[in-house]
Amino acid sequence: MRQTHRLRLLSLTALACFTAVGQGYAQPMAPKTQGKFNQWAYKDPGTDSIAGISLDKAYKLLQGRKSVPVTVGVVDSGIDIAHEDLRDVVWVNPKETPGNNIDDDKNGYVDDVNGWNFMGAKDGTTYESDQDELGQIYTIWGPKYDKADPATLSIKEKKEYAIYQKAKARYAQSRLKSELWKVAIRDTTNFNRGVNQVVAALKGKPFARESLSAAVVGTDSAALGAKSILDEVFSPDLGSFEYMGFALKASFQRLKPVLMSEAEKIYNPNAEARKAVGDDPANPNERYYGSPKLNIGESEELAMHGSHVAGIIGAKRGNGVGVDGVADNVRLMMVGVVPSGGDERDKDVANGIRYAVDNGAKVINMSFGKRFSPYKDAVDAAIRYAEEKDVLLVHAAGNDGQNVDSLPNYPRPEFEDGRVARNFISVGNSTMRLGKALPASSSNYGQQKVDLFAPGTDIDNTTPHNGYQSLTGTSMAAPCVAGVAALVRSYFPNLTAVQVKEILLKSSYKPDVMVRVPGRAGGSLVKFSTLSKSGGIVNAAEAVKLAMSYK
Repeated sequence: MRQTHRLRLLSLTALACFTAVGQGYAQPMAPKTQGKFNQWAYKDPGTDSIAGISLDKAYKLLQGRKSVPVTVGVVDSGIDIAHEDLRDVVWVNPKETPGNNIDDDKNGYVDDVNGWNFMGAKDGTTYESDQDELGQIYTIWGPKYDKADPATLSIKEKKEYAIYQKAKARYAQSRLKSELWKVAIRDTTNFNRGVNQVVAALKGKPFARESLSAAVVGTDSAALGAKSILDEVFSPDLGSFEYMGFALKASFQRLKPVLMSEAEKIYNPNAEARKAVGDDPANPNERYYGSPKLNIGESEELAMHGSHVAGIIGAKRGNGVGVDGVADNVRLMMVGVVPSGGDERDKDVANGIRYAVDNGAKVINMSFGKRFSPYKDAVDAAIRYAEEKDVLLVHAAGNDGQNVDSLPNYPRPEFEDGRVARNFISVGNSTMRLGKALPASSSNYGQQKVDLFAPGTDIDNTTPHNGYQSLTGTSMAAPCVAGVAALVRSYFPNLTAVQVKEILLKSSYKPDVMVRVPGRAGGSLVKFSTLSKSGGIVNAAEAVKLAMSYK
């Protein structure tokens, strides 16, 4: 879900349109002073007519009640722990002495004072981009399964073989896609010709991704490449294929280097990036690798996503600096597992969950996802472990504008034996508008697989180097829920993870409105309540009220 975020960001910015639909990314903004940020997500639907979470009302209900610190594991791309609005709420390991190169607490992770970076070399040097999941599977399993005889394989190997064959086929498609893109963007004339052919083939068709997929543009490589590019940046908010074509052509010179860079990555991901970490990528059971540091340097990508997510959960409230996070008594634990480009690795996700659980996290936020999970057993075991240890997992539903009830989306709470984890919440992205545009057009949805929605559109929050940006995606919606969960666990520490999940779903705000189905433009409207299991948007005030009734 993350691999196209940079292209979508820059394309949509160049189109002078709406925020990007890639996972967790949106148009950047310049730093602002306190009071200039739009923290609409904290408004109340009843009094403000904005689809917020009623946070101010929740804090009024909590006045006079004591709270306890709650540690939240931010399993993400890392956190800028020196940020002016985060440094006072970063988790500190009380059993570890900084910089003595000794594992003081005997947890297997030396000098883990503020968390752990599973993507880092020992000195904290961290790669920005990894392979996508297709590339990882192809690289790791290719030598073993490319010419294997299925009849000679064990049951476990047959499962891996089946995954490999699917990934191999998709990888071949990626190679073709890469070559078509390169032809389409060779020069301005070629690009314009290709875009014109696609737009002509779509004349009179509904403005929907399905129309793009079905469009017949012949065998011309430039047209096929342009069709693929339009599909990559498609958003219902852009209005029409004619406008998309016009704007892409007008922006071509700016977009060309970005498109070329992405075309190279599609088939030629940096397979060497992982080498500095020093682990064995083919061994999902390996635990102790990585670094206690994440050296951001001058990078604009490293820890950007994770810092924004962390700020939503718990940026220092009331300090007169930057923004206010949702929860007021949290400790943010940095757990680095998600590269800025490409896909997270299952072994890192599993180890990241276990690390956060073992070091006291009561809530874990996971704003990432993908369509293949070669080592799902390892991730399942970590989710089970978190459930046994009473830790709530909050996961972003994804930004494909699709119904995920019938689509693979990992990590997920369903285990191979059919059991479903009770400590897992999946979150969709909602906007501030209490009308047909309430669900974000890019958000995934599903009455069985998505639990509830939360504000995730145009969210101002922290980014590295004391920065602040407005980002959009389910990546932003999930930490809003994680923040409310941490708030409830802080003021009502006797509640279990399962009870907190139950409270958040039961107390969600359920507007009786007809909305546009995400991923589609025009057509019939549906009830907002049909897009998720709870049918609602997380509401802090109502969650507090319900928590007060629990004994």
